[in-house]
Amino acid sequence: MKTIQELFTKFTFTIALLTGLSSNLQAQRIVRAVPRNNTVVVYSGVSYRYANGYYYKPHRSGYVVVTPPVGLRVRVLPVGYTNVVIGGRTYFYFGGVYYIQEQPNSYKIVEIPKEAYLIALPAGVETITINGKRYYKIDNTYYEKLVSENGTERYVLVGEKMQ
Repeated sequence: MKTIQELFTKFTFTIALLTGLSSNLQAQRIVRAVPRNNTVVVYSGVSYRYANGYYYKPHRSGYVVVTPPVGLRVRVLPVGYTNVVIGGRTYFYFGGVYYIQEQPNSYKIVEIPKEAYLIALPAGVETITINGKRYYKIDNTYYEKLVSENGTERYVLVGEKMQ
């Protein structure tokens, strides 16, 4: 018979897993309408709707929330983005997407910098919840768990605590 501690641990792990996946499951979510404050961004012939940091692609029954393609440009960063410096370069991060500033009011989506993610967490990592989101703290560096469409997990750098 399982102890209460074992059941609690399994329950906590399941909740953590679901919480970690929830932001990435949006890539599969279909909505009938996009938020009213959306902007149309055309890239490679596809008209994306951009609102509140999320991207919507036309779908037969509405729109599907998608990860935007690398190279797409926007004029405004989403509210709540994080500055991340990697290899001496400043990136802007929000919701699994990295941006670089090309000129005033022009931000380009780029590949996740190789230095910005881990494929596994080391022992002793601290789990922290900030504004309902789960982060993993290693020393003074914070990571967020992302799961790709094929199920691959990565932990991406989202910020560092200034000392």
